[in-house]
Amino acid sequence: MPSITIKDIPSTLHERLKDAAARHRRSLQNEVVACLERYVDQLPRPKAELLAEAAALRDRLPNLDHDLVDQFKRAGRS
Repeated sequence: MPSITIKDIPSTLHERLKDAAARHRRSLQNEVVACLERYVDQLPRPKAELLAEAAALRDRLPNLDHDLVDQFKRAGRS
């Protein structure tokens, strides 16, 4: 698994992370990973990624018979 070394963390930030880790009953390592995941999950996703996800969802939908839909619409208006 990849790893990251972070140097020169301000002592106040380090203390806040340690406190948060204790509150969440996690190791400092796991707390940092959780914080990074929350941050990255809030970033805007690339347009290409969103379009690919939409295309995959659209491919899972059943084919729609538009003539049949129009027929039902007309039947509902009579």
